[in-house]
Amino acid sequence: MSLRIGVDLVPLSRAQALLEPDNQLVLARMLHVDEISECMRGGHLDPSSVAGRLAVKEAVFKLFRCRDAVVPWQSIHVEGLPGTWPVVYLDGAAAKLARAAGIRSEISVSISHDGAYAVAVAATTME
Repeated sequence: MSLRIGVDLVPLSRAQALLEPDNQLVLARMLHVDEISECMRGGHLDPSSVAGRLAVKEAVFKLFRCRDAVVPWQSIHVEGLPGTWPVVYLDGAAAKLARAAGIRSEISVSISHDGAYAVAVAATTME
């Protein structure tokens, strides 16, 4: 068995820009409605939470090691409320890319925030 790891760093400024009214459609293409709901803090979208979700999705995508595909944003689902460990579920295009990459086991993820950045690591074992 071997270990495969993906990592991504997202500046909070990128997430903040997605919260602007002109970018709401872009955000809706990147995060599922349930994910957006889980990023709410005090009735507003939290840029730090959004950045963390985006970092997880990109870190998971890096596990697939496919150079000619785009991130299947809507088929990588990140669940988890503050104080809980995030859980990733794949369906559709992401599940197909995972199978093609030989990923058959659970994907573990971790998110961290510091200052102006969110970082995420995704890891899985390969047979």
